[in-house]
Amino acid sequence: MQKPTIIPHHIIESGKAFFAQNLIMKAQRIIEYGRINISFSKEREDRYIVSGIVSESQPHQVKIQSQSGNFSSNCNCHLWNEETHCPHVAALYLHYSLSKNYLNDNQTDQLKSQVVFHGHGVHVENYGTIVKGASKLMGANMNSTYSSLQYLLTSRKIINFPLPQELSGTLHINFLPCEDFERFEVFNPDPETFFPLFWYEDEEGKEYRKISLLENHYIFNWELGELYKLPNIVSDTLKKTLVSGEMNSIHEHLRLYTPLIDHAQVDVSINDKKFSDIEIENANIRFSIKASSRKGYLDFKGELFDKEERLIAPPLIFKTMLSDGGFLNSFRTKNDSYDFIKILLDSIEYDNSEYKKFSYSSSERGKLIDWIEYFLERTDIIFYDSGLRKLFILNNELFKDIYRCVFEFFGLTAARFSFYQKADKNFYFQLPKNHLLNGISDFYRQTRKYQIPIFYNNNEVKTWNSNIRFERERSNMDWFELKLVVSDEDYDIIRQADLGEDMLISNDQLVLMDSKEKELLKFMKKYTKHEQQGKEMNQDQVQKFSLNFKRARIFELFELKKHGIEGALTSEEEVLCENLLNLKEMPKFPVSSHFQEIARDYQLTGYHWLRFLFKNKFGACLADDMGLGKTLQTIMFIESIIDQVEKVLIICPVSILLNWKNEIDKFSSLDVEMYYGDGRKLDGDKKIIITSYGIMKKESYTTFKDLNFDILIMDEVQHLKNIRSQGAIAARNLSANFRICLTGTPVENDLSEFYNIMDLSIPGIWGDLSLFRSSSSKKSRLLARQTVRPFILRRTKEQVLTELPEKIENHIYLSFSEVERQHYLSSLVGIKNRMQNIQQGRKYSEILKSLLQLRQLCLWQNSESMRSTKIDFLIENLEQLVEEGHKVLVFSQFTTYLDLIQNKVRENSWKFARIDGSQTMKRRQAEVESFQDGDAQIFLISLKAGGVGLNLTAASYIFLMDPWWNPAVESQAIDRAYRIGQENKLTVYRPIIKDSVEEKVLVLQNTKRELFRDLMADDDENFYSGKLTMEDFQNLLS
Repeated sequence: MQKPTIIPHHIIESGKAFFAQNLIMKAQRIIEYGRINISFSKEREDRYIVSGIVSESQPHQVKIQSQSGNFSSNCNCHLWNEETHCPHVAALYLHYSLSKNYLNDNQTDQLKSQVVFHGHGVHVENYGTIVKGASKLMGANMNSTYSSLQYLLTSRKIINFPLPQELSGTLHINFLPCEDFERFEVFNPDPETFFPLFWYEDEEGKEYRKISLLENHYIFNWELGELYKLPNIVSDTLKKTLVSGEMNSIHEHLRLYTPLIDHAQVDVSINDKKFSDIEIENANIRFSIKASSRKGYLDFKGELFDKEERLIAPPLIFKTMLSDGGFLNSFRTKNDSYDFIKILLDSIEYDNSEYKKFSYSSSERGKLIDWIEYFLERTDIIFYDSGLRKLFILNNELFKDIYRCVFEFFGLTAARFSFYQKADKNFYFQLPKNHLLNGISDFYRQTRKYQIPIFYNNNEVKTWNSNIRFERERSNMDWFELKLVVSDEDYDIIRQADLGEDMLISNDQLVLMDSKEKELLKFMKKYTKHEQQGKEMNQDQVQKFSLNFKRARIFELFELKKHGIEGALTSEEEVLCENLLNLKEMPKFPVSSHFQEIARDYQLTGYHWLRFLFKNKFGACLADDMGLGKTLQTIMFIESIIDQVEKVLIICPVSILLNWKNEIDKFSSLDVEMYYGDGRKLDGDKKIIITSYGIMKKESYTTFKDLNFDILIMDEVQHLKNIRSQGAIAARNLSANFRICLTGTPVENDLSEFYNIMDLSIPGIWGDLSLFRSSSSKKSRLLARQTVRPFILRRTKEQVLTELPEKIENHIYLSFSEVERQHYLSSLVGIKNRMQNIQQGRKYSEILKSLLQLRQLCLWQNSESMRSTKIDFLIENLEQLVEEGHKVLVFSQFTTYLDLIQNKVRENSWKFARIDGSQTMKRRQAEVESFQDGDAQIFLISLKAGGVGLNLTAASYIFLMDPWWNPAVESQAIDRAYRIGQENKLTVYRPIIKDSVEEKVLVLQNTKRELFRDLMADDDENFYSGKLTMEDFQNLLS
């Protein structure tokens, strides 16, 4: 056992002047277990200089110097710095001090190097190579150190180990094929395996071929006997070479030596040709898709090629993404390799080294990590093709994107059957057919910036580039006829394409569809399949489809022009579209002084919006909340343009005919004709006609048949929400240049209602309405919202009436009495039994009948005596509210139920008013005035008869006695009181019977609310700002 070296106390104490205690302790351990060789020392009176090699886990070059008490040092380890030094410096100091102490004890006058003489000098077997240790020199023994040896120069002179000099000349490194060397024949090297040879050139240009590199520390010149210290970056590179081996792939050598290419004292050559003189060319890459030998799979092959289309051997960096012949096969299991790829992709994205933690099951972990670090750190990947004897550069970002896209779009299991084929100069993946075809569009899109060609059955994969065009035939102010000209190839794509897919195969070609192409396809499918009025084909197999377009769709055609589909619009129409698309804000129009005084800001915005759309001959849907003054805004508009028009028709429910007449008389001097009642007759001198939906429906094909209206206004247009109703059909039969639809609820039940109302506002906005009736997905709702955004204006009370008092809505859950519960449940059982035996054709009507029965049972029950938990609740609350002087609205859909409530109100001698469908307009108005300005405290209202057209701001409490599946109807009822002029806090009560059909009605209400929110989003400012921007019109097709 080796005895520990004992260092005297005074030497330890002297070292504390230069080193911290922890460094001295580490230095002692190095002296005890390591090796220290002093290669040079010189001492004079008050100074000394010592250099040597300190070996711990690896050798380090160390130098110490002291002059007049000033101590300095140098070491090539990563721990060293000028202020605190390092353990190797401390070890050399202690070793030197210990040697000096020994000599002093032996009365020796001068410190000399301890050199072992062997009687002859050492030499090297091959010049220009790396000596991997002193013992590897010819003539050295196993325990030799460089400083303990003498060296036999080419001149036969023997010298001691010389003092290292700073490198002043150039180190040349020439990489040569191993197959050119006899000594490597035993290894049977392939053409890609190279070996570095080194030589030295001094500052005067003299070459020295007979040199050796002493590991990664020095250059030894066997001719001159000089020793040159290697720069740190060269030393680090040589250190890696000692680990990976001198006989290695040229790609490995270039990976290691690339950092030296631009070093001033290093010159790199390949095959005797200087790196700087070798032509460096960008490597191109392409992919091809072909049938695979594996059933159900396709081969996705990658090739690199030069500008002359010659194949290039893929650099080793591609082995990091491949299994067979690559590094991924080195993992213990396939799943380990998949996990590694997944984490590596994250590390690339987030710039971290987490992937290293997942590489331990790889038997080639070192090489794998080296290559990954290389491509993560470099901007370009430099590699050499030995066959072509050319250097190539591969864009590193391109490689990283290919790596990411392969595994992101084809799945991590793409690595399972992947191959690195150096001999065939390619790499490829065998992928399940559906994986490849599902991901190829995304792969193409993400790598398109590098212009990487992809081939399918030798035909290049491209996005669809159509030759479709329009030919304009006839037109007038409202419509025009077009011919859609489509080649046979384009028509085949249109017919085959699935809008949900990103690709299709047509005529043995793989055609990709990005969002732009799919947008175009959507319209081409619609035109050729649904809207075409006929087609013809010429001798060149070109088909022409006849199409009729309403003027409102010019933006659709303008957008298609951006897709390259020309010929549809006139220059004037294109200018109009350009102007509207570049509109920064709504133009302002003159406003009469009396409206300036009474109209609110948002009402003026609505007025300017109507004027703008009228000027540009479109149409409008004013969809403000109930109570925000849609009537006033419309009257402002009519008065401002009355001198420009001949006829204006206003259609509304009977209940608000008088309200329209009164509002026009109140706010303007316009002369109006009420076309209603028995003996009605049109007055040809009156410009403005007001009539009801009922009369319009009856006389659309008679009285109004030959009349053309400059402006058609439909108030509470939700009455025509059903596209198949006679009223909606009759309204479309009316001839009008400009249409305005007014409604607070543009959608109640389903998306088709919204499509219908907007088509009544701007005829032809959707094209063929039948395409939209069946779809009510989130996506279709958003598309509908974007399409009509320029033509619909909606503001809510919360957005514009900040002065309105608080509104509180309460659901009050009530329980049946025990007798009511038993009756309800027994009726429910009877209904279920009846439903089981009903015929299929009558099932729907029976369901509606049963639901009606259950809803009425929640309101009142007629058995031995009339019982109603809800009426008891209402009367109990009315007693207090009437006593406190509040006015109350009570809504129900059932007039029979209102009769029962009315009886209870009379029993309490409370004064009340009532509206239902049986009353005339005059009687309704009298009832309203009785409540608003008279002494009636309770207003009983039929939900359908009094839900619209009433202004009941005197109320401060509302009772909605029976929930209706359509929340819009309830909102209309509430808005009779919650509108401009309301000064009281409004409280709404909805009594709900627990565990009954009424709770299911609430669930259905939420579904309807979601539909409304999707189409009329309160958080979409453009729906209520009245601003029309470029985006508005662009969204007509987006």
